[in-house]
Amino acid sequence: MFDASLLYTVGLIFLATLLGSYLRSRRKDPCLHSFEGFHVTVERTDNKVVWGVMELESTGFELIYRDDVQDSKHVESSYILYGEEYKDIQVIYRFVDQLTPENKRRRDRDIRRSFHPGMIERSKRAMRRFIGTASESINEVLSVLVGRAKKPAGRYINDESEKSLYRLGSNLIGHAGGVFDPLLERYIGQKVVIEMMEDDTVHEHVGIFKNYSPDFIELLDIQFPHKQALSLGPDGCDDSECLEITVDGDKLTASNPSEQPVLIQSVHLGDEERLLNAVVDSGESVELFMQGSLEKAVLHVRVVRELDMVVPRTRSIVRHRAERFQQGLITDIIFDVGVLLNANRRQAEQERRLREELRKNSKSALAAANLGSILLQKKEYEEAEKWLTHALAIRYSLPDNGRRAEMELRELTRKSERSGTATPSVQHQVNSQNGNSPKQVSVVVDK
Repeated sequence: MFDASLLYTVGLIFLATLLGSYLRSRRKDPCLHSFEGFHVTVERTDNKVVWGVMELESTGFELIYRDDVQDSKHVESSYILYGEEYKDIQVIYRFVDQLTPENKRRRDRDIRRSFHPGMIERSKRAMRRFIGTASESINEVLSVLVGRAKKPAGRYINDESEKSLYRLGSNLIGHAGGVFDPLLERYIGQKVVIEMMEDDTVHEHVGIFKNYSPDFIELLDIQFPHKQALSLGPDGCDDSECLEITVDGDKLTASNPSEQPVLIQSVHLGDEERLLNAVVDSGESVELFMQGSLEKAVLHVRVVRELDMVVPRTRSIVRHRAERFQQGLITDIIFDVGVLLNANRRQAEQERRLREELRKNSKSALAAANLGSILLQKKEYEEAEKWLTHALAIRYSLPDNGRRAEMELRELTRKSERSGTATPSVQHQVNSQNGNSPKQVSVVVDK
């Protein structure tokens, strides 16, 4: 005699499997989904950088190149990154100032739906919150239902089948609800400070918190210090949009015609790196006198660019609200020196060289400022304050008249206050040094 309970059990497993497969095929990371169809840049932790138009699937995404790339053996037109490789992502970003008019409208619509959702979007988010919050209770209900289904079909549902049914139900709940974080929910649409690991250093960035997922967080309107390497020639550099650079013998003049400040980090002369660490404000210029030929030098700068960013949660964390931050403080955070996680040989050699230079010439303001910056990264606040204060005492010998040293002293104050090691002389020193500064200064940069 045919027992209908067998058909009931097989049908339940079949339907649950189909529904689970459908949800898995449709489930896309909500943070990455915001970038789908946009031209984005992906930086990996191995320093590989790729860019293209993102086409997202549930198992990863493909970056479609605007132009084919000729390799030594083949022609490439795209780059595929699988979901298992998400852990190797450093950051994904898009340049706001490079969006086409159509993509700007798409971005604006997405932001409106996120920050001012309609009834359908609010209902979807409320359902995800409910499932995420009540997932344990729902799993318990599922266990009871499976137990009741097992009674009339005891001959066909053994312990292993029961585990399979329970696992299928748990997967359905996970795909429908995702991970709900009540702490992060309150920050959606708010300006926040995130801590983000970049190489061996943790930096702070300010942006509008848009969304989160189990793997990523998404932020908008981040003023990011984007790296640029400028190759110098006999007459300077014509490739930079942020700096007007001229070279006259051993003198380099850098003027900033843009509306944002620019940080000149260092100059590479062959195998030698010389730290400059100078901020060039809008409309200002600096003169640097180098010992050595500048014709084949490379200038490393940080240019402020407005980005939308998706960062893995394994490499970043939302740390502070930033709604009340003043613009000056945000500018300081843009160019923060960060916190060094692991000492490296290059920085140790720089520190040794700077100490030796200061031993020979204690009045070298540039060496004192650069040593203070390195010690600030290492969280050696007391000695960092000593050298930054010393540099500001002879600030007119610094390339930027002490602008960068003042920013680092303020950063030192913030960090030392958080750690409970603040010294009252720091803020007093910064306040006493503030004032009008010349629009153009010059400095000799020794080896």
